[in-house]
Amino acid sequence: MKLKKVLSICKTNGLYYLYDRIDRSGEITQWLGDGYALYPLDGLPILDEESFCAVFDITGKQREKILFRHERLPEHLNVEDVAAGDKLVREYETTFINGGLRLKPLKTNNGVMFIRSLYLSPLEDVIDMVQFYERTTPQGGSYIVAKAGFLTAAVIMPYVISKKFADELEELSYQCRHFLNTRSAFTTPAAEDEEDPDENQTTAFDAETAEVQE
Repeated sequence: MKLKKVLSICKTNGLYYLYDRIDRSGEITQWLGDGYALYPLDGLPILDEESFCAVFDITGKQREKILFRHERLPEHLNVEDVAAGDKLVREYETTFINGGLRLKPLKTNNGVMFIRSLYLSPLEDVIDMVQFYERTTPQGGSYIVAKAGFLTAAVIMPYVISKKFADELEELSYQCRHFLNTRSAFTTPAAEDEEDPDENQTTAFDAETAEVQE
């Protein structure tokens, strides 16, 4: 995990959430994030606000412009490497931009769930081995756990989409299907005979003769 990326996320949003997870033996492990995603702080001593700011060079003036919260990990969040009820979710290759935010869709048992692609940037060095799991809170809410191998690498809250966004996706899906259904009208017999056609290649036409340009 790239800690600098985690700090960059916190700095950009002006939010630093430092959580203490205390296990049954009393051992403390710490997690850092902006409140919407959390990452384990491995290989560091236990920090409080003062020592955290000293270690990461956050000056007094900078502290006046940020929100820093140091508290116990909320009980409804499970950051264990393995948890009962973990459900592996399917990744889609497509990403979407909504309001300037890049969103990654994941297929869960309760439909599609979106997470911000930004929250995957700290996992760039292990992204090839990352898998996503859905976990639920005792109240029935869902969140995503990203695992690198068998270890929890991040806990990410879902991005709540609007009805407008859902409506636009529905229209986009319809228009894509319409394009695919009418695509044959733009395909020449020569193109159909090609052994290995490039399905992603757009066909160019001469405006006057409507013939395929070479």
